[in-house]
Amino acid sequence: MDLNNFDARLQENIRTLLLKNEPREGTPAFGVAIQVVRQGLRSLSWKQRFIYLEEMVPLLRRHGLTSGREWD
Repeated sequence: MDLNNFDARLQENIRTLLLKNEPREGTPAFGVAIQVVRQGLRSLSWKQRFIYLEEMVPLLRRHGLTSGREWD
């Protein structure tokens, strides 16, 4: 899968979560979600990537949405 399709699909999945009010506004995960939608996954710092992996990936999976490539 090419990187642009990956980013577009991930951004759409995160938008879906935001419409479901997850993660909650004001949390670090919310800020990470907004940044991924606006700038892509590659824009995240190491700390933000940790938040993505620990908080966003489980939310995406819980809602049956893809959270990244096959390795995650």
